[in-house]
Amino acid sequence: MQARQQGVDAAEVVGEIVQGMLQSARPVRLKDLEKQTGIASAKLHRYLVSMLRSGLVAKSADGSRYDFGLLAYRIGQLATHDQDDLDLLEPFFKDFIDQLQDDDLGQAVGIGRWVGTGATMVKWFERDSPLSIRANPGAQLGITTSATAKLLAAYLPAEVTKPLVLRELKERDCLTNANVKLVFNGYANIVSAGIANSIGARRTGLNALSTPLFDQSGKVVAAITILGMAPNFEAQLDGRAAVLLMALGRQLSLKLGFSPAA
Repeated sequence: MQARQQGVDAAEVVGEIVQGMLQSARPVRLKDLEKQTGIASAKLHRYLVSMLRSGLVAKSADGSRYDFGLLAYRIGQLATHDQDDLDLLEPFFKDFIDQLQDDDLGQAVGIGRWVGTGATMVKWFERDSPLSIRANPGAQLGITTSATAKLLAAYLPAEVTKPLVLRELKERDCLTNANVKLVFNGYANIVSAGIANSIGARRTGLNALSTPLFDQSGKVVAAITILGMAPNFEAQLDGRAAVLLMALGRQLSLKLGFSPAA
């Protein structure tokens, strides 16, 4: 019998924790993960602290549960690259960005997704431009400021988004009942209109429009976002760029099996 090669115990423990999370209803509580893995909660907690720092896991808004983080998501993206429906749509995004010849229609098109407890951009398609305006993939976006994050949050249940909204408004030092109501009224308007925008949210002069991409079950699986610089790109909800973006969203949703009638 071949002798077992020597490995690193810590890496194997991380693997057990990941397996336990895969087999649990997420986000998972520490005590439930302890039952699933058989690892003592004190030891689990130490490992989860390091996994949080590396991005393998993320904490829920109230800090009591754990889910997979952005790093785990990126690993999953690479592992399933050839089977991801969005990858099959890449030629359509490339064709679309090629059609945006005027600066008033935007300079970059990106795909955003909800990961764990927030929204992030996972892919960009950019026109030839001396100015790079796209955000780094994996960066978490503001749920009350970013067009992409607002769009994705608008289609989620309030019990999921409200703790995140409260936390972000507090971090921005503008947490009031009036502002919370304003955010959720904005979400309702986004769902009604099918599009969101942001004006200088991440950087002065950088504007964005975002529209949903639905799958065959009617679930929003991604946001399609256009970025552009003011004063050329004003990100108007009723502008020509918005019309083109929403048409692209409808076209690609149909290709994913979405039925508007259903």
